[in-house]
Amino acid sequence: MSDTNPNSEDKKTSDNNETGNDSESRYEFITAFIDDEIKDPQEKKKAEDLINSNNDFYNRYLSEKYIKEKLRSSIPQIETPVYLYKNIGEQIDQYIKKSTIPEPAIPDSMIQANDLSKSHLKRNLIYASFAFVALILFSLFLNSYFKNNPDFQENDLVAVSRKVYDRVIDGKTELHFKSGDPKQLSDTMNKYLDFKVFIPDVKDATLIGGDCEEINGEMIAHFVHKKGNIIIYTLQADKQEVLNNLDKIILQDNFKENVKSGKNWFPCSKEPHKTAVIWFKDNVICSSVADMEPKEISVVLSNYK
Repeated sequence: MSDTNPNSEDKKTSDNNETGNDSESRYEFITAFIDDEIKDPQEKKKAEDLINSNNDFYNRYLSEKYIKEKLRSSIPQIETPVYLYKNIGEQIDQYIKKSTIPEPAIPDSMIQANDLSKSHLKRNLIYASFAFVALILFSLFLNSYFKNNPDFQENDLVAVSRKVYDRVIDGKTELHFKSGDPKQLSDTMNKYLDFKVFIPDVKDATLIGGDCEEINGEMIAHFVHKKGNIIIYTLQADKQEVLNNLDKIILQDNFKENVKSGKNWFPCSKEPHKTAVIWFKDNVICSSVADMEPKEISVVLSNYK
């Protein structure tokens, strides 16, 4: 059916004299038509005739169709659980029953007013239900978005490493263990950790020192290398803890799959002067950050003596 109204402004029908109940019923009929809930061809034809014969219903059809199409295009299609529809329907029915006031010999005018009020109430509850479902879908969308954009999650391994790197560059983080000997530094740091630190003994950079710190309930290690004037900062944590954690130090799902499949030394999204590379060795996982290309970082830290 075309969205263009074939009727002129002066085409009027007896629908203009409908009661409030009739209008609401037909609005719901239009909603069902838009949602493709009407399967009977004759009923579909009735819906089309209703929309094409009355400007009010036609405008209602256009506006509701537009809103639903915008919602579908902006939010991922996620199957709403059946129980949610059932619970919403039950709540609407219960609310309407409680709103019914059984009074004998009520004047017709009051009965009509009560019916109209109930109709409006039901319509508002339906709209509220749509808003509630949209809110759930939006929450699922945000959750999916955050998972694929770890920089928005403060406890993501890469996001944490970049923040600490900024503090190191600004001189706001002190390395309590000053040592250029990887074994000596790792032995010192292991006293404060539940995992064994791996500090590479590299050829083309100098080890400055390291530190241990608890971040978001997870003990992690820091150490810093320097190549010329460039700082290479590495955050290191227990690999299994990071892979299994959902609320401490976490890892983006795609990166987690890379690690589980054995892929190593892969870059994260690059930021100006703040490139991060994820790598792992034995029982530890690391995020190294420097003002270098990703390949340069991996070459420096994997070029052992």
